[in-house]
Amino acid sequence: MYDSELLVWRNLMEDGTQCLGDEQYLKAESYFVQGLLKAYELTVPEIVAFTLRLLATVRVRLGNLEFAEAGFNEALQICQEIQNAKGMAEAWAGLASISVKKGRLKEAAEDYERAIAIYPTASPQLRLSMLYADLGQVYAVLEEWTSAKRAYSQAVELCRSYGFPKGEAELDVLSGELCFRLGQKTEALVNLKHACQLFAQIQDMAALSTALQYLALLYFDQNEIYLAFENQQRAVALCLQFETQEIISESCYFLSKIEQNLENFKEAKYYLELSIQNYPKQNLDLAMRYLSLGNLLFISMDFAKSELYYLKALNLFEACHDEQRVSEVYEALGLLKGMQQTDSSLYVYDKSEDRSQLHGEFTIEALIHLAEFYERRRNDRDALECYWKALKRGREAEMSTDWIEYRVQQVSKRLRRKK
Repeated sequence: MYDSELLVWRNLMEDGTQCLGDEQYLKAESYFVQGLLKAYELTVPEIVAFTLRLLATVRVRLGNLEFAEAGFNEALQICQEIQNAKGMAEAWAGLASISVKKGRLKEAAEDYERAIAIYPTASPQLRLSMLYADLGQVYAVLEEWTSAKRAYSQAVELCRSYGFPKGEAELDVLSGELCFRLGQKTEALVNLKHACQLFAQIQDMAALSTALQYLALLYFDQNEIYLAFENQQRAVALCLQFETQEIISESCYFLSKIEQNLENFKEAKYYLELSIQNYPKQNLDLAMRYLSLGNLLFISMDFAKSELYYLKALNLFEACHDEQRVSEVYEALGLLKGMQQTDSSLYVYDKSEDRSQLHGEFTIEALIHLAEFYERRRNDRDALECYWKALKRGREAEMSTDWIEYRVQQVSKRLRRKK
């Protein structure tokens, strides 16, 4: 009789676990409730505690946090009474996950520390690595950087020791992001490169795409633009195959920024348009993309299309009640109108050629106008780039460049203060 009841319980738990893995949480809850009733009939404390933990886990996923917390507490009490260390550790971890959901991060860290302290050495150590990783992420949100870094290091060592390269790579990404925030950029670079190597080895292309983008961002921050370009280009090629539209849009948007830094305006325009095509929402982020494309078309002297995208951006900024951006677009439209009126005097080109093939070849006056426009928008990086180009052309033409040199010095000072 006992064996048959145990078999019924086991089958209910297996079905519930399958549904949990398939994210069919209501079905999983139903199976686990039935399993708990059967567990109470069996009167075996370990079985009751195990079932309570799984039922509490699925209730966390369903957002029933109060019921979940009660379940983990009951499981903890049972495991403490029978001195089941693994069960206690899992119950503490479950309570920690609820504290995270409720924003009680200090309490979550304490519960994870309790779980780790009592976790048996004879139990699966990769599960312990997950506890360290969860603890590290809590400390990172709390901005307790040293504790976060220590937890990540423990997790990495366990993944490496017990042959779990995917977990090791994911933790390398988390460690790299943490080191970047701390200004430890060389260490961040090492972590991210290692993560890319591991993801490539296990052929996890979606994760590799994400890691490459982190690497590109780090190179971009260090002004290693060509290295940023190489890594982001690879990331975009991968994410076009594996990722959602929104991620594709973000990846192409960043690649467009890198291409602009390299003055590859035709490619920058292509990736920015691709970003817009894949962006699924009508919100401020789409408006910013429209504004960026308007600016890029302005640089390329395609004033008609530039105006079109400025107006698209304006409509969204107004719908979102972003008055500051609305003012910026009106300012850009005013500058655009002035440039259209003096287009023939500012832009010198061979009429037999397509303007777009000249990649924005325009005169010193136009560059200065654009630099001043960027300064008014507090975009000092782009302003400085335009002033430098104007300065270079002024010197080549043997013109007086004192005023341009002064503006380069002033904008450079502001950029240094921001750093």
